Amino acid sequence: MLYEALPGGKEIYIEHMQAYGEVLLHVLVGDLINEPLIELLRRNKNRELIQLYCKLIERMWQEGDAEVVNVVDVTILERLSDELDVWKYFGDYVSEEFKMYVNEEVIPNNLMMPPYELE
Repeated sequence: MLYEALPGGKEIYIEHMQAYGEVLLHVLVGDLINEPLIELLRRNKNRELIQLYCKLIERMWQEGDAEVVNVVDVTILERLSDELDVWKYFGDYVSEEFKMYVNEEVIPNNLMMPPYELE
């Protein structure tokens, strides 16, 4: 689903499979979502594309199995929270329900997350 929905996703997926021979979800999501989204959020431009990424992240959280939710919690959210401005802009694009989940479930239970909430 991810590589079909995201710009350049198919190429990233092919390179990933050539390099690893299997899907390593944390690594693949880092390449497919984290780095492109962080670059978009740093500039906070191209709202439509940022919204696409954020909707996919929320869909992963809502519809994913435990492994996929772990990827959201650990790989995506930890990385996005590394830069305060990126984290703040990210909060502008996600639902209140997702913010509540992040603030009440993820941040208190993950020592790698910064103490500031998603607003």
